[in-house]
Amino acid sequence: REKQMNEITRATRRESFIKVNVTEREAQVLEILKDGIERTAREVAEEMYIAGYTNMPDRNNASPRLTSLLDKRQVVIVGRKTDNITGKGVAIYRIAS
Repeated sequence: REKQMNEITRATRRESFIKVNVTEREAQVLEILKDGIERTAREVAEEMYIAGYTNMPDRNNASPRLTSLLDKRQVVIVGRKTDNITGKGVAIYRIAS
């Protein structure tokens, strides 16, 4: 029973940390975009790295947050362009007005 309680406690702590972290990341993404410059997820991630929010310029630091902010209607997609690394078409985001 004690082992089960410890696992539950660890799981709830982890869930709580993830929620706080997600909120913080979303705020960081919005901070990057608030200058009005439209960016791709990779460009947002690079700016997050330059600002010291993340320890690497990995697009996965920004992409899930942009999707979440899109769902919340805090950012919008304004177009698309070819990613300079993958050569694939990617969305361009800005803060919703």
